[in-house]
Amino acid sequence: MNLAFFASHQGSDMQAVIDACKSGTLRATPCAVISNNSGSMALARAVREGIPAYHLSAKTHPDPARLDRAMLEILGRHQTDWIILAGYLRKLGPQVLNAYRGRILNIHPALLPKYGGEGMYGPAVHAAVL
Repeated sequence: MNLAFFASHQGSDMQAVIDACKSGTLRATPCAVISNNSGSMALARAVREGIPAYHLSAKTHPDPARLDRAMLEILGRHQTDWIILAGYLRKLGPQVLNAYRGRILNIHPALLPKYGGEGMYGPAVHAAVL
């Protein structure tokens, strides 16, 4: 089972899943990492782990439909079975959503939608819950 990760910043949840794959706890293979943030630690973690890493954003693809197609092309190139949203702060486009319907897992540290939305990531979401 090939897993592609979408992450915007640190990628610590992504790293935990990668580690579980490496240890055999999770029988899956990380196949790609996509970030909307060219300076994200998630991309650096991917490179360190030998996982193909891609910066795709409105800066690289100003047209949302082209961005959606570019993401879908990368997912297909790596024979992605599942998408893991690990702190990804953007919405996925309709082509990716349709192609991976029922095969997208969103990692979020609190109940959604109550503790979701703008600003609900990192320490802010934990403070809101506590």
